[in-house]
Amino acid sequence: MIGKSKNFSEVKPAATVRKHGEAVGTNHRRKHVRVDDVLKVDYKKISQQDYKRCKGKSEVIFKNTFGKPFEAPKIEEANLELLYKLIYQANQKIDRILNMLESKDTEKYESVGSDCVNISGSGIKFIANQSFSIGDIIALRLFLPLVSMTWVNILGEVVSSTKSGSENRSEVTVKFKELAESDREIIIGHVFKRQRELLRLTSDIKNREPLNLEL
Repeated sequence: MIGKSKNFSEVKPAATVRKHGEAVGTNHRRKHVRVDDVLKVDYKKISQQDYKRCKGKSEVIFKNTFGKPFEAPKIEEANLELLYKLIYQANQKIDRILNMLESKDTEKYESVGSDCVNISGSGIKFIANQSFSIGDIIALRLFLPLVSMTWVNILGEVVSSTKSGSENRSEVTVKFKELAESDREIIIGHVFKRQRELLRLTSDIKNREPLNLEL
């Protein structure tokens, strides 16, 4: 769905302001354009203590939460360089396990993989397998199907959370709190790409002639 969505509270675009004869506010509106999609999202609640301790060092939170994603090397790299990379990655995983044990935080992050999410350059709404409170800080790892699979790490703040269906599932709306502008542009690019795909699909359906079922 493009524009208004039952899966995401409406964000009204800011009024365009003229400054020195030029329109201002386009970038603000761009990051609020949203679309429904099916994306893989890893997430985990971050304690306020850890968030304050790592203030301005979000990469530390991402490393302790998700670790460094493994990148499979090419076959041509099956040599001493490959061995070094494998040992290095194994050491990283061991360091992460030790950090988790030291902080007594053994809770694994959760994942969303088959449910619809609603995303923009400023936030995301998804169905979580646990409940959250407004103001909770969440570490997110968002996977985007671009030319190659791309992931973006984000720190977000819960702005709404309502029970969804049975058990502990919740519909959670998260405002992006710490997100590099380059990563925001990647998300916005994906949103517009997804909109074009949906528009083409809608156009194809409308232009498709009805089947002639007469014998």
